[in-house]
Amino acid sequence: MRSAWYDHTGPAEKVLVVGELPDPEPGAGEVRVRVHAAGINTADVKRRSGIGGRTMRETRVIPGDDGAGVIDRIGPRVPTTRIGQRVWIHSANHGRPFGSCAEFVIVPSGQAIELPEDTSFEAGACLGVPALTAHRCLFADGPSTASLSWSPVGPALSPTTRSSSPRPLAPS
Repeated sequence: MRSAWYDHTGPAEKVLVVGELPDPEPGAGEVRVRVHAAGINTADVKRRSGIGGRTMRETRVIPGDDGAGVIDRIGPRVPTTRIGQRVWIHSANHGRPFGSCAEFVIVPSGQAIELPEDTSFEAGACLGVPALTAHRCLFADGPSTASLSWSPVGPALSPTTRSSSPRPLAPS
């Protein structure tokens, strides 16, 4: 598979490599997603740069926590109905070295969320960390009366916030 990776930390232009790696195979409870769009977050940049004394935990890292694509393979204990499903993924390289900046990514089935047909893969790749963070801010302490409809992730959360009788946190 074609992917981007690094095997030591530093500036992107010095450490990122683009090339071919073996295709990954899903294990029990996992799905393989053919990535159509990948998202990069500040955590990816910090890990790759080594900022703040961060060190490599693995010998090779494919960056990318978030992404979107189509499930093309499943592991044992995953329903066959997942094959062919359009999904957005989150936390792809949380606790594992291989993220979404590749042709394929493996994630636990629960981290591959159905993506509506009318939502682009590019928009889906932006949902992971930003949308989950916004959702946690709104609902970690119970139902919310606030709305993030003015923010970039507002549209992703609007069905959830509407059901909680929202009020804007800032003017539109």
